[in-house]
Amino acid sequence: MADRTLLRNARVLSCAAGPDEVPADGDVLIEGNRIARVVPGRAEVDEAGTRVVDLHGATLLPGLSDAHTHISWPLDFVFDHDGVAASPPERHILDVAAVARTFLESGYTLIVGAGVLQPLDDVLAKDFIDRGLLPGPRIIPSGAMVTEPGAIGADGALMDVAPDAKAMREIVARQCDSGVRAIKLFISGDGIMPEFPSEDTYMNDEMLLAAVDEADRYGAIVTAHARSAASVAMAARTGVRVIHHACFVDDEAMTALEARRDDVWVCPGLHYVYAMVHGDAEPWGMTPERLERSGYAHELTCLVESLKRLHAAGIRILAGGDFGHQWTHHGTYARELQRYVELVGMTPVEALHTATRNTGPLVGLDTGTVAEGSLADLLVVDGDPSVDIGVLLDPARRRAVMKDGQFVYVNPESFP
Repeated sequence: MADRTLLRNARVLSCAAGPDEVPADGDVLIEGNRIARVVPGRAEVDEAGTRVVDLHGATLLPGLSDAHTHISWPLDFVFDHDGVAASPPERHILDVAAVARTFLESGYTLIVGAGVLQPLDDVLAKDFIDRGLLPGPRIIPSGAMVTEPGAIGADGALMDVAPDAKAMREIVARQCDSGVRAIKLFISGDGIMPEFPSEDTYMNDEMLLAAVDEADRYGAIVTAHARSAASVAMAARTGVRVIHHACFVDDEAMTALEARRDDVWVCPGLHYVYAMVHGDAEPWGMTPERLERSGYAHELTCLVESLKRLHAAGIRILAGGDFGHQWTHHGTYARELQRYVELVGMTPVEALHTATRNTGPLVGLDTGTVAEGSLADLLVVDGDPSVDIGVLLDPARRRAVMKDGQFVYVNPESFP
């Protein structure tokens, strides 16, 4: 196969321009695993040494990313964390492989782990994908989530438990030695378990500073489940890189976030809360009574207002959020982007930025833009997601996915 590929007759949505970018007619030349040139109109190439693929006016955009993934959750998952954790590893890892493939075929070429149910799920999947043995996205692998005594998961069945900073260092080092590169801390409650309200805050600055310092030694990042305002502020001031949820943001939290504007990201998981509040989970036991006890209706209102405030302040937002339940089914990941447009007031392109160019700097990869020098991780779709973000949700519109300059998924109905 030629080491050079020309994607001809594309409508290029680079995600490298402003919030109102529109796709532009162009050709994209790929050499090896990187984009060599983006040419307005038609490019002149030596077709004898170049594979030429005519996209017939389809939209070409960067491969998407999700920064809060649980590939441990099978395609048929229904809030049964204990059951999945106890399932036979040889069967479970096939479920993990199916989820990884689903991400890739949905146009997601980069994911950041946010906790696993069997300790090496992310690490093993990454290894097999990187060796070309399984189809899947680039993975920044996570391990077991980390909690503290008295908090969610404190029995140690599913999470690592750190009572102090010394134990935190030991856990982080052990996970990183196994190949983990995204350490996930649980530093607030979650109202879906009413005994652990979302506005509760766990851990302390000393423990988080220890986690961040130890992770830095391995080139890893620390992420945190942080719904309460106090937990958001603590995560921001101690060097946590990704703050998941941030449902409640007060002035102290905003000040801490703004002080680290260039080195912190918020990953809200908006669609998950939206789907719960709107009854999508009721067929699977999330009754109106349980949701009322959770406080999620109030939390959704606060989360939307927090996101509007963060967006206006220029805090970088990352798409991602607990997909994998039947009410947030695998393969529907772009629902998160849809909620940013509908509820937060982002333009479709701004929403796309949360799943493209915002993620590369976090993980140190040249991904997320269709630009010279970027990795050739690309998505080809029918329609214009700069006008209708819902285009990304229709499997029939996904023509192809490229990763490292190679086609890794081709829709058989588009290209028989």
